[in-house]
Amino acid sequence: MIYMPKSDYACYVVIDKDTIRAYRTMPYRPSVNGQSVSIQYVDYYINSHYLEKYGTQNYNYNSTLPTCIDKSLITNEIYYRNDIDSILIVFLIILIVGFGIPFYLMKKMFKRL
Repeated sequence: MIYMPKSDYACYVVIDKDTIRAYRTMPYRPSVNGQSVSIQYVDYYINSHYLEKYGTQNYNYNSTLPTCIDKSLITNEIYYRNDIDSILIVFLIILIVGFGIPFYLMKKMFKRL
């Protein structure tokens, strides 16, 4: 399974080992030579905490269309993220700083009561 933050796009294409491109509409070629069509897409950088980059790609009569991966391989379940370990470490640090240190200070201040 491949985690994607949003799984409501028409087509997903693996660009390289770090990038997955999600097209808003299915890419197609215009039927008349000389015309072009612009398709909006979002690039997700999966090894950079799923940063997004928006753009458009133009297709003309002679363009080759991308090969979409099967949509059953796409999920938005949080357990399939590849950076879940980083998220848990940051959460633990925030928990220790936010609750552990103040609790320790309060315990030291009011230990006689």
